[in-house]
Amino acid sequence: MLEFRSLVNGPRGLVLVFACALGLPSVALAAPKDKAASQLRKEAMQTDYAETNFKKAEQKLKKAVNQCGKSGCSNQVVGELHRDLATVYIAGLKQGAKGKAELKQALRANPDLELDDDFATPELRKAFTEAGGHGPKPAADEDSDKPKNKDEDCEPGKDGCKEDTIELKDDEPASGKGAKNWLSLHFAQDFMLYSAQDQVCASNAPPSDGAENYSCFQNSAPFGGSAGQDIAPGPGNHISGGLGRATARLMIGFDRLLSANLSLGLRLGYAFGGRPPSTDKFFPFHAELRGSYWFGAAPFESSGLRPFVTLSGGLAEVDGRVPVEYFNPNGQKGELIAYRKTGKGFAGLGFGLMVPFAGDNGIVPELRVRQMFGAPGTVFDVSIGYARGF
Repeated sequence: MLEFRSLVNGPRGLVLVFACALGLPSVALAAPKDKAASQLRKEAMQTDYAETNFKKAEQKLKKAVNQCGKSGCSNQVVGELHRDLATVYIAGLKQGAKGKAELKQALRANPDLELDDDFATPELRKAFTEAGGHGPKPAADEDSDKPKNKDEDCEPGKDGCKEDTIELKDDEPASGKGAKNWLSLHFAQDFMLYSAQDQVCASNAPPSDGAENYSCFQNSAPFGGSAGQDIAPGPGNHISGGLGRATARLMIGFDRLLSANLSLGLRLGYAFGGRPPSTDKFFPFHAELRGSYWFGAAPFESSGLRPFVTLSGGLAEVDGRVPVEYFNPNGQKGELIAYRKTGKGFAGLGFGLMVPFAGDNGIVPELRVRQMFGAPGTVFDVSIGYARGF
């Protein structure tokens, strides 16, 4: 105690005490767990969230919050953790109520907190504003102290008062955000709807009424009605109704966003698995126009799932392949391959989903039903695609 008193006696001692007093706030701001919590936050947002692994990002952010406890981290770090949790809930997991609760905790910890522009979406900006947050601070310039109004006595909102500046709302989406053009590659498997039918291939009996259009082959050669290829009447030469696999096709696509929720596209492709070469050739080329509606508010400005419905129409031919057992006049059993062919025009209705990842990339599964025209038929196709936006 004597040493301390001797230390503070005199001008030099007073200066030392005053300097220590000024330094105390800076020391208090340094929280022991800031570094570890900030590292977890960085991994959660820049790695897991960016790769759309939202649950993993949520777990790491919660872990960081628990590590901070009541006093282990500074208010700035605590606010950033709750802000990023809100981002995961609102923009990623689509859990708005949880996100709004996290924003309130973030602003309670740090009222001056701002959103991270790298992850902010229109929904998040709106929730942030409703929770009491403010937009980014304007950059300071030399004229910052000057009045914004031409008339220094003019107050905004009064009649005759004109302002030199135009304010932007925080919840307005940034223009041009999100890719407008998308190139894609798709593989589709067709499934044809068959009805039960007798006398499918050539026979001595006429085909049944309403018979579907089949071409029959044996060993990849057209099956005719020659002496060695007759079909005896009776059992066989029949197919059952149901859904069966048909042609497959590979397609490239281009889609253009016309608005936040509407797109127009084109797909060109080539089909495989049609009937063998014969006088009636299979048409393998595929061309279609399609219009799609994407659900949600500005779906291409968020990293969440993007469901859509699509209407399409164009040119394509589908061949369905089914085995047909038969008996020849000598009672010997054989097997033919019957190809049911459709017309070349179609109209379709589909439902799909884009699963975005790593920025402007997406996996696109789709299920569609098509009605074929010419030789009528109902066809379902299941496709999987990869899309890249630019």
